Amino acid sequence: MKRIAITFAALLAMVAPAMAGHYAAVGQGSCSYCHKTNLVTQHGGFAANVCQTCHSSTDQNVVNTIASGVAGGQYACSNCHGSQSHLSKHGTYVTNYSQYNGVEPNSATAWTSPAGYTAVQPAAKEYQLCYKCHSTYAFTATNGVSGIIGPSGKPLTDKAREFNPANASAHPVQVSLNNQTGSATPRALRANQMSAGWQAVGTQTMKCSNCHTPGSTGKSMLITGTTWPERPDGRLWTLGDVRSNTGNWQTTLFCAKCHPLKGSGGGESGWYNNVHSEGDHENNVACVACHAVSPHGLNHGRFIGYASDPAPYAYIDSAGRKAQVMTNFRKASSPTSYGEGNCTALTSACDEHK
Repeated sequence: MKRIAITFAALLAMVAPAMAGHYAAVGQGSCSYCHKTNLVTQHGGFAANVCQTCHSSTDQNVVNTIASGVAGGQYACSNCHGSQSHLSKHGTYVTNYSQYNGVEPNSATAWTSPAGYTAVQPAAKEYQLCYKCHSTYAFTATNGVSGIIGPSGKPLTDKAREFNPANASAHPVQVSLNNQTGSATPRALRANQMSAGWQAVGTQTMKCSNCHTPGSTGKSMLITGTTWPERPDGRLWTLGDVRSNTGNWQTTLFCAKCHPLKGSGGGESGWYNNVHSEGDHENNVACVACHAVSPHGLNHGRFIGYASDPAPYAYIDSAGRKAQVMTNFRKASSPTSYGEGNCTALTSACDEHK
């Protein structure tokens, strides 16, 4: 009988192609980021059943694996588990999230990571499963940003920190907007600023899969056919695109799937927010000049990105130039009552806001 033993050294010896894809750390062999390294725990929990479970299997793949082995050799995860990427399995996770165990983050102060997590077995909400890999439950992070590079080419960030109810802004994944305690009033947008199905403002919650399509070709798995913050041609989305109906923004701009931005219900100007209707704003101002790249959550209201924000929350182009120009923001009492005093931006194009 083979001697089956998993050690930390064996995990590090795993080759990248064996588990390539979702986590760079997994590709480097650190299955222990998410999985226990104890073989007994991972395969049934009872030592007496571990060998029998595999050696009596009728599954031909298992039989062949055992037959080709070398007696006394050490076994790593990749000896039995193939190259299928975790990324490709997201569809199964989304559909069957309630069949997996999840975690609920403990409370934390605004814009900080939770100090701990509570097991939820099985997961009652989709995000509780997502957090098992997309939060500090799975990896360490400095100011919410890990050293693990995801398929998008950007570092994975702590989603539990971003959806923290104490933050100044967050999409209603963990709690409804009425319960987003860190947000200044008014917390929710008005109903006419939302698309059909999302107009119970303040009381609704959403799932990660409302914005992410497992199996989509986009590296961030956004809703199929949508892009953000760039257009399909690589240019940044601008308010000018919306004003002039450029780039099929109604169907291609990711945010427009839930936020109509401009239309017949938007008053005389057509805009649902008077900031967007300002002449110098609705020309060719990039959306990320004022808003953060990541729409999960932020420590500023209405997802306003500051010039001081680091990547990946700020947009930085290939030449190292940052798109965000805001230095301060104060939420208005309504979407049509914004004035120059509600924000500060230290750039010559916004000199009236200094």
